[in-house]
Amino acid sequence: MDRTELLLSLFDSNGFGLEVGPSYNPLLPKSAGFNIETIDHADAAILREKYSNNASKIEEVDYVSDGRSLLEVIGKKERYDFICASHVIEHVTDVVRFIQDCETLLKPDGRLVLAVPDKRYCFDAFRPLSTVGQALQAYIEQRKRHALGVIFDQASYTCTKAKQIVWIEPTLDDVELVGGGEEAKMQFESAQASDDYHDAHGWQFTPTSFRYLVKKLRSLGYIKSGELAFHKHDSPRPGMHEFYISLSKAAPVLQKPDIDLLKETERELREIRTSRDDKYDFDAAKQLNAAKQEIQYLTARNDALLQSTSWKVTAPLRYIRSTFSRFKVG
Repeated sequence: MDRTELLLSLFDSNGFGLEVGPSYNPLLPKSAGFNIETIDHADAAILREKYSNNASKIEEVDYVSDGRSLLEVIGKKERYDFICASHVIEHVTDVVRFIQDCETLLKPDGRLVLAVPDKRYCFDAFRPLSTVGQALQAYIEQRKRHALGVIFDQASYTCTKAKQIVWIEPTLDDVELVGGGEEAKMQFESAQASDDYHDAHGWQFTPTSFRYLVKKLRSLGYIKSGELAFHKHDSPRPGMHEFYISLSKAAPVLQKPDIDLLKETERELREIRTSRDDKYDFDAAKQLNAAKQEIQYLTARNDALLQSTSWKVTAPLRYIRSTFSRFKVG
């Protein structure tokens, strides 16, 4: 499947939906017959002027974001069957509030479908992962603007690989910083002196770190939604810079233990080599993992057998056989 097909497979696009921030690249264009409303940071006229090279793809905007939350701007509860947001959640100032707003706007069985950048394969590669605690801090602060440190970090850590802002190779070869300390300081001080909104990537995730964030926020009672569907690309192939997830209030609880999700997150980070010269045998790693799984399976099977009734009942027969075998003449 191509990207659009993959995203459409995560929900029923025949319903009534909302697309957040489609700009000049809508996933669900009204011109294609989708029953959709849109919200963006500006109206269609301003967007066409801003993105003049792609003006023909820009459709009329139903709601213009003005700094208020999604729910405040739209103001209609349980309105949508689905909400789609591609490369939006990393920009929001308050992840928890964004998901909460979407939950309120969605019908009880509605879906929130997200395309999220994988920080390992884009210009956020050097920035640390965002944590649940940081998300809760932004929520408690009711953050409407990115913290000044976020502005500094984006300017300071932004990088490219072979002059590209996204890539598929799991190494840091050809990766260079775009700005420097002085530029970061200038943006930091400019944001400090102004009340204007400064856009930034406020959040960085790997696929599993985001799954952990969602699971934890739900288990703690901050959001009602859980993971209903999830997809990430196998390495290496186009699209490695993003992953896809569908959330719903009707989703079952994710059964994968927290510790396993955290371990998987660390494994994802370790997939990135600093150089092509750093040898990492992925085939051997897969074989080792398969062997470990086989050992776990056999151990569990052995434990189950030892606890079974038939094993206990036949214990005397096994004892007699082992005793006689000692006296067996060759």
